[in-house]
Amino acid sequence: MEDKGDKVMVATFANHYGAMLFRKTVGAGCTLRPVPRNLSSSCGTCAFFSGPFKEEYLNQNLEAVYEEKDGRYIKIYEN
Repeated sequence: MEDKGDKVMVATFANHYGAMLFRKTVGAGCTLRPVPRNLSSSCGTCAFFSGPFKEEYLNQNLEAVYEEKDGRYIKIYEN
């Protein structure tokens, strides 16, 4: 079955600059928002985007990537 890419993903970062680089790489489908309370982040900014998570999205400031499922966040990548 083909992945339609409609998963909601959340990426957290070590600093705000990393979040801005990530948004630029992902493009129009990515928005920066405050980090949800049940996730931790060093900078307080996260990126919401539609999946799937691609290797080209990696940057040195990326801490973790989560998939949102039924109001919960499942970690799928950790740097």
